[in-house]
Amino acid sequence: MAKIKSILDIQLDLTRPVEELTEVISAVIASQPARRKEILKGLDIAVGNALAEIQSQEEKDQKPNDDSSGKVS
Repeated sequence: MAKIKSILDIQLDLTRPVEELTEVISAVIASQPARRKEILKGLDIAVGNALAEIQSQEEKDQKPNDDSSGKVS
């Protein structure tokens, strides 16, 4: 029985992550033109969530310690 798969085998140069990921996204969209908007919206959500997590961590790292009330024991 024949098995047919739509698989994109990818190797990325991690020294050029933005360019490489952009090429991969373009290849996926080109293979799924009818789902282009759905794919891009999903990526937008995933990237937004990742950025929000980074922002949250940066804000935690920048807050001064709550134990420094200025009181002397």
